[in-house]
Amino acid sequence: MELRDYLLLARRNWKILVIAPIILGVLAYGFSVRKPKLYSATATVFLRPNDPNERLGTSGAAAGAAELVNADRLVRALANIAKGPNVRDSAATVLGTTPDEVEAALAVSAAIDSNILRISATTRVPDRSAAIANAVASSYIENRRQASVKGLETAIADIDSNLASVNESLDRIAREEEGPARDAALETARTQFRSLSEKRQSLQIDAKLKRGEAELISLANAPSVPVSPKPLRSAALGVIVGLMGAFGLLLLRDRLDLRLRSRDEVEKLTGLPTLTEIPFDRQAFKDSTRIAAIDSPDGVVAEAFRSLRVSLRFLSLEDPMRIVMLTSAMPSDGKSTTATNLAASYSQAGARTLLVSADLRRPRVESITQSSVEAGLVEILSEMAGVEERRQRRARPSRVRSGGIPTPPTRRRAEPELDVAPSAGTLDILSYCHHDSDNLWVLPAGRPVANPVEILGSPVAKDFFAMAREQFDMVIVDSPPVVPVSDSLVMSHLVDGIVFVTSLRQTNRNHVVRAIELLSSAQANVVGVALNRIPRDDAGYYGGYYGGYSTVPRGGKE
Repeated sequence: MELRDYLLLARRNWKILVIAPIILGVLAYGFSVRKPKLYSATATVFLRPNDPNERLGTSGAAAGAAELVNADRLVRALANIAKGPNVRDSAATVLGTTPDEVEAALAVSAAIDSNILRISATTRVPDRSAAIANAVASSYIENRRQASVKGLETAIADIDSNLASVNESLDRIAREEEGPARDAALETARTQFRSLSEKRQSLQIDAKLKRGEAELISLANAPSVPVSPKPLRSAALGVIVGLMGAFGLLLLRDRLDLRLRSRDEVEKLTGLPTLTEIPFDRQAFKDSTRIAAIDSPDGVVAEAFRSLRVSLRFLSLEDPMRIVMLTSAMPSDGKSTTATNLAASYSQAGARTLLVSADLRRPRVESITQSSVEAGLVEILSEMAGVEERRQRRARPSRVRSGGIPTPPTRRRAEPELDVAPSAGTLDILSYCHHDSDNLWVLPAGRPVANPVEILGSPVAKDFFAMAREQFDMVIVDSPPVVPVSDSLVMSHLVDGIVFVTSLRQTNRNHVVRAIELLSSAQANVVGVALNRIPRDDAGYYGGYYGGYSTVPRGGKE
């Protein structure tokens, strides 16, 4: 799809694209307003990881490099400790509440790049949120202090063990014989004892002053504005989601929709030119007897049928088309209405016009024109066949036996109705027609028959159209749809040209392809497409030269 297609899709469905986001935005706003207000308070803690073994000289450059490499993991581990059971239980004891309440309100996040730990608590009460956040922060700092002191105490215990060992060495060396070797060993042991004693004293001082691996930067304050809900933000998000969802569903529906969507698509599928584009007639949709070319001759719908008449004229300048058949792929494409209005347009132009209702299965022309004549096309063809049958019987020579005795006629098997060779007579078609407008005669379908395709494909049908050509300037034939039945295919060689009627956003493109294949296989002369029911919101198809169309005919009669 091109940008123009997306814009046309949005233009056709602008109501959905407006209403759906508004409804979703209102629902999101209402749902958000009904939710309870939640307040969040945050305490900030600065992480200062250290290793008491560094004071003993047991961690060198390699240990420092490893600590640097694993800094991210160390910070995440410290953040998990803040959410751990020890800190949670300690904070619950301070607050006088249950650990489950603390856990439900607690949220801990670590900013690894700056070693900042944010301890947040969210509840329905602002003061309660601040109290939980501060209690957890204090419990966490105390937990890390105790862990650090415990590490120092462990280091002091190790030094005490080493001092005891050095004392034993001093006692043992002191009991040895005096001499240079004894004096050197004794001095070394005394130096080691002094060094361990200094380290022990330093660690004892650190243990008394130790504040842990974390430091409280800022206490949590009771918030005045709730963090949730935020109705305006929820409404805006609802509008955005509604707009995107609605357009996405429309696009999906458009892709899965097999109905014709544009003139370009119709011309590409059929390989035929568009002879006219007929706007959707709301009045005809409400009133099935409305003929726009007669009832509203100044309207755009009538103008579309005049455009079809002019197009047919210019398609046959050298050899004018006198008999034009209108058909469609499937029922309900508007071929009967199009045929009726086209015939009315020819009659208004001064042409002596015959409108033939050749759809013997579901005739519609009679109801549109309100024809009161019962006999029609079937009766004409039947009468023509009967006349020709009687003529042939009279002309058939008698067989004579020897001796001059006539041979009795032999019994013949009954021949199919109308399946005889006709001859063009002088049958007056006007006597079978309904005549209500100047220059326009309507020939109804007539009585129902069991097998219409045999009648319409019989030789007498060809003779009928020959007579119609002699008695009228223009003959418009309304025929059945092509895909369900083959009536139109058998009549395709009896007419000068065929107009294929399709309805935008109604006709299935697969049916159109199949219909064109059937007409091509029958070598029918399809001259073009009449694109019916063009929506008024498609500016590309229905322009604004006419500000609207009148529903009052020129004579002033409603």
